[in-house]
Amino acid sequence: MPRDTDFKHNTIRILVVDGDDAEADSLVKSLCEAGFRKANIVVARSFDDAVNAVEKETLQVALINYNLPSHTGFELMEELMRMGNPVPVIMTAEAKDSKIDSGAMERGAYDYLIHSEIDPELLERTIRYTIIRRKLEDRLVHAALYDELSSLPNRRAFFDRLKQGLFRADRHKQELSIVYIDLNGFKAVNDTHGHQAGDEVIREIGKRLEICLRRTDTPARLGGDEFACILEDFRDRKAALAVIDKIINIFADPIPYDGVDHQIGGSLGVSFYPENATDADLLIQLADESMYQAKVKSRRTGKPEMIIATPEEKTA
Repeated sequence: MPRDTDFKHNTIRILVVDGDDAEADSLVKSLCEAGFRKANIVVARSFDDAVNAVEKETLQVALINYNLPSHTGFELMEELMRMGNPVPVIMTAEAKDSKIDSGAMERGAYDYLIHSEIDPELLERTIRYTIIRRKLEDRLVHAALYDELSSLPNRRAFFDRLKQGLFRADRHKQELSIVYIDLNGFKAVNDTHGHQAGDEVIREIGKRLEICLRRTDTPARLGGDEFACILEDFRDRKAALAVIDKIINIFADPIPYDGVDHQIGGSLGVSFYPENATDADLLIQLADESMYQAKVKSRRTGKPEMIIATPEEKTA
């Protein structure tokens, strides 16, 4: 594999997960001798510490000892997979064990190292190859999970992120909201001004969604003129509604293309976890149904409308 010229040792942030102080210190020492900065090495002594570090830190690789206090490295890897596999893992162990080796690979580990065999050169090479491989995989994943026209996550990515978002909301006892969006007037643009004008509308709506949402939120294009957003990590319902107001406001200004200002509206359907439902499919169904109610209302009012699912709709 060719050497990646973008690989900068002093910028790589590494998580070391090891409950044994001596082993953790030895790994940190080897990492420093391999050219990595000690300030960029995060040490977690337990399963919970590791999960918290992955949630809070921007990490490029994790070295996880199979033997953790009260848990195994496999259990931690499975938890990371539920979190969306945010960091590539190199599994470590005290001695060779074919079951640990194969089990780590089955769970997505990039390599398996024995503590007694680790030296700075091996460690540097393993980490470098892991990060390069992850970058290549990320490029392939991006092509499969992002909409080419709008550059937003596509339907498949939306469902993956919703699953991860519900996991986080449940873990942290937080709310989550789904916003389904259908464009009003899009068909007329396509029919009257052609598909290139329609494509420009899709691109511009995608840009406006990205600008108005927070870093913790996910905008997506589900297909055609349908978009959706996942809103996470808000303090209270008022904070979520403030974000939804920003989404409604993206329809205030027309979209210029080829000398014509296209006034596009929107119909929004909203559902909340856990108030409306705790199941992803039901949350989506309620947001979708509310969106169609908003579309009916919008035809009457001639302006963007938003309908929030009610608890009663959950059992209807």
